Amino acid sequence: MGATAVVTEMVAAAGLSRRSVKSHKLLRFHPEEKPIGVQLFGKRPEDFERAAELVSNLGFDFIDINAGCPVKKVVNSGSGSALLRDIPKLTAVLRAVVSHTHLPVTVKIRVGWSPQEPVPDSFPALLADEGAAAVAVHGRYRSDMFSGEVRKLEIERIVRNSPVPIIANGDSRSVNDALDLLDSTGAAGLMLGRGSLGNPWIFRGLSTGKPEDASPLPGEIVSVIWKQYWMMSEYLPAIHLHSIFRGQLLNYIRSFRGAAELRGRAVGVDCREDLADILTELEELLSAERQRNL
Repeated sequence: MGATAVVTEMVAAAGLSRRSVKSHKLLRFHPEEKPIGVQLFGKRPEDFERAAELVSNLGFDFIDINAGCPVKKVVNSGSGSALLRDIPKLTAVLRAVVSHTHLPVTVKIRVGWSPQEPVPDSFPALLADEGAAAVAVHGRYRSDMFSGEVRKLEIERIVRNSPVPIIANGDSRSVNDALDLLDSTGAAGLMLGRGSLGNPWIFRGLSTGKPEDASPLPGEIVSVIWKQYWMMSEYLPAIHLHSIFRGQLLNYIRSFRGAAELRGRAVGVDCREDLADILTELEELLSAERQRNL
């Protein structure tokens, strides 16, 4: 749809270091997904050393260190945004990765732990000195989790003090939202997460700069849902496929008349035939919506 690059879900550096089968499964990707980065999380530099060596020859285009995840389980382990409270540990992790890979290394952070503990002005330069090629910044503190407005001024402060490109992230749920975040922060690029769920067309709108291109054409939603279903079926055990796919399906069924009732049925999808029935009705509802809007 026009995304410049994609990143894997978070993969535990410790799991890769121990050669965990579960962690290794998260490294699978399709050639069509390139350019692709592998996103590592953890806290021990020695784990990152071994993980970096392992992933460097698997076809990835860059390595991303996650120092932004606010989830309690991750933070309590000393990983994710907990590293924002231990900058020497974070720089040691970064140094470990950079010294054990030939790939570019990026870092994902937040604007700080809390309003009382923002990242210092010197932080982006410090990361750059240790070898970071770029830094992605989610515009919230860890204490914000995912609530409240994105703190654009804080991202702009980091941009102003950074010798390497800053990628802005947070609440880009439409092309206009994303372009406003880019313009108001002066960032070099954008990272989209939740705003792209059920809405991959947002990348098309951003790549052309036209918000209207972010709207799916007639029939596109159904064809994309089927494509995602078949892609997920390649990677997921059949016994878990439909229960996991339901969450993805719900992301597509919203913002049109009749969506609430259809969502109620979609949570019960348990086989391919169920999905086919849901998608037939989805196309009928969307067709009726288009007719009303003529």
